[in-house]
Amino acid sequence: MKKTLMNMLVFTPSVISILVCSIILMADPRPLFIEKIRYYLSVILTLGPVIWIIEYVSGWYYVNRQFADCIMIALILNLFIGAWYHFKVGSFSFIEFILKTSLMALVLTLGYSMLEMLRITFGENVLADGFKTVIQVSTLLYPMSKSLKNLYILSNKEFPPKFIMENLYNFEKSGNLKDFLPKEEQK
Repeated sequence: MKKTLMNMLVFTPSVISILVCSIILMADPRPLFIEKIRYYLSVILTLGPVIWIIEYVSGWYYVNRQFADCIMIALILNLFIGAWYHFKVGSFSFIEFILKTSLMALVLTLGYSMLEMLRITFGENVLADGFKTVIQVSTLLYPMSKSLKNLYILSNKEFPPKFIMENLYNFEKSGNLKDFLPKEEQK
């Protein structure tokens, strides 16, 4: 069975169908010039915001690539460690697994985005750089802390070491990054 353009468009969302049809009609010699302008404007108005968002996100990713990669790795590790933990405990539910993982990704995206907007208003200064570090560490620790807690339980409280877990719990309470830094020797 040969698929025609119309058969393919039937299975796509309506906005994409309209967009594709508009692009096709712009190239077709039959529509009037004014119709071609209308199709051109509809394509620009439809794609303009999408292109702006993609450009903004790709620019942010270029500047924050290391952080973005770490977040993705932390989410994937949290996914596997959480599944392992719940399988071992006997509380695994596939639907709950998907919902909680999706919720975590959504919370990270929305929460980080709002905190990043707040940081941007600080401008380019030492305060903004410090705030950026706190935001990124806090955001990264959300999935990592869940994974580390599950690993701690799975390893019978042998790994990660107890002092790291205590510092993690303290950081979650206080937000003080100094909890993770080694303390200076007292003389």
